[in-house]
Amino acid sequence: MWVAAGLLVVCVLLVAPGLPRRRGAMAPLFAGTGAHWRRRYGRRAFLKLGVAVAGAGVVIYTGIDEAVTAANDRHLRTESTARVARVGYEGGQRPWFLVWAVVAAIDAWWRSGPLSRWGRANFEAMVVGLPMLWTVQRVLGAGRPSADVPTPDWKPFRHDNAASGHAFIGAVPWLTAARSAGLRNWRLPLWVGSGLSGWSRLHDRKHYLSQVCLGWYLAWQAVVAAEDPDVRPAAAVPKQETS
Repeated sequence: MWVAAGLLVVCVLLVAPGLPRRRGAMAPLFAGTGAHWRRRYGRRAFLKLGVAVAGAGVVIYTGIDEAVTAANDRHLRTESTARVARVGYEGGQRPWFLVWAVVAAIDAWWRSGPLSRWGRANFEAMVVGLPMLWTVQRVLGAGRPSADVPTPDWKPFRHDNAASGHAFIGAVPWLTAARSAGLRNWRLPLWVGSGLSGWSRLHDRKHYLSQVCLGWYLAWQAVVAAEDPDVRPAAAVPKQETS
């Protein structure tokens, strides 16, 4: 919580100075949300979701989930990995949604720059993707590795762990940056970073592999749906002035 609040202050301090004020009327904060929702909740998107859910089912019911969790417990959990996992955990906390909402409002109503446009793209992706995340979590249901009776099996409407919320929230900013036209040379580390929050939940025995992958996939689809099909808004390269 305090990490998110601190970053919010930093974002405001970075966005505010030296950026030109918008001319004319304020831009609507949800100007493109309708188009984003149509892309995210269209037939093709649901077909892709069905394939992803089927893949998660294979991982669950072939025992891969439990095997990965057991291997993590035996070989991969150390004090060093625990410190890294803590960073990933903080990156997937819920207050980040509020951070990106504030940055999006700054971009829409006050001043706009690469950082604020990136924050706005993160906010738009979460607005589009969170309803689907919550639906998948509740409809499929699933337990945690740390539960009294740990099982990754789906138990519809009994639990809400079928997709990792931390994996979703933590992945969105990285994926938005990775798809930016101005950050092509950084795509590999950004893609790796997008999995940090999800991995932290696997490391801490809070989610199974299938749940982490579903959360990450929903973040990816939300980021794609929230893109402007003509101009990618996240961290866009500033336009050069022409004489």
